[in-house]
Amino acid sequence: MRAGLSTTGTNRARRPKDPTELSAAEWVRQQLIDDIVAGRLRPGEKLCEVKIATRLGCSRTPVREAFRHLGAMGLAIFEKNRGGNVVRLERAMMLELFEALAEIAAACAGLSASRPDSLRKIWVDHDWRRNVAAPAGTGGEQDLFTVLFDQCGNRLLAETGRAIRCRLLPYWRMLGASADQWPGFGERGQDEAVRAMGAGDGRSARRLMRAFVLMARDQAVRGLPQAVLP
Repeated sequence: MRAGLSTTGTNRARRPKDPTELSAAEWVRQQLIDDIVAGRLRPGEKLCEVKIATRLGCSRTPVREAFRHLGAMGLAIFEKNRGGNVVRLERAMMLELFEALAEIAAACAGLSASRPDSLRKIWVDHDWRRNVAAPAGTGGEQDLFTVLFDQCGNRLLAETGRAIRCRLLPYWRMLGASADQWPGFGERGQDEAVRAMGAGDGRSARRLMRAFVLMARDQAVRGLPQAVLP
């Protein structure tokens, strides 16, 4: 468990005191993102500034700033004089997010394929098949999308890709046990995209990365019927 993460809605998390670490607003934002994607803050749930500040042991100022970030990321909806709510999960939005991520990831794959040989070595040297990345995943140091966004060389595309991926995570978590089937579906697609980037074939890298993400979209559609996600 990461330091500072509240495990329940009633426990008070502790903000790092080291000034080199996250600012108060950034730290609060990360706590709320973690709570949303883990389901501790449920879709449609009201966000109470006072309660969150009390639970996290901070003033209301960083909470207000964190709320602005959540609104900009699309994880919460705020109305003037009416406060905010965690965004409700909708099938149409899930499909748009997957399609947006497919295009962003494809662009990043094409750029990564154009990088110098020394930077493309990571695609050749690492055994990516040990862990097939879910497009809506938490991301780790050796996660395909984490490396892709780091290696593409375009900060705007990378930031957009990370934000979309974060917004997709609540949908992916809804899949439950069926998400465990993803490595079986995705291994070949990930391998083909990685090979294209390692070979410097930008056109193929874009096409294969787009297909890889849309494959995940199709699995999510099958795993979340209309009765589960309208």
